[in-house]
Amino acid sequence: MLLTIFSTFGSEALSTSAILGYGLFLIAVVAIAVSSQRWLLWYLFGGMGYWLAVEMIHSLVTHWFLWSEWHNYVIAMGISWLPLGAWVLYRALRYEDVSRGMVQERELQAARYIEHTPVYDDDYQPRFH
Repeated sequence: MLLTIFSTFGSEALSTSAILGYGLFLIAVVAIAVSSQRWLLWYLFGGMGYWLAVEMIHSLVTHWFLWSEWHNYVIAMGISWLPLGAWVLYRALRYEDVSRGMVQERELQAARYIEHTPVYDDDYQPRFH
């Protein structure tokens, strides 16, 4: 029966241990999906999406250049990290010790800030003891 399910994936190459592994993986995903830790599935799907993007970049690099498989994977991983590097640089430039624009913006906000402290008379007596 399981070989029928996996027939689209080339079941003749799947051993009993591979089928067992896929079954345990499927059970784990279903168990997480019905638990309160459902948010962990986003990490799983995000990782699969990221690796799919790396494989697509690797395929393009392999098609364009005649480098070894290892070099193509290294280049694909490097290219996939460029958006992360750009995001980190963007976040770093927002800190006031790096960006003059943020310093000026914070000074402008501080100048507009009005402190709301209560003003009491000299004979003020609080009602609580």
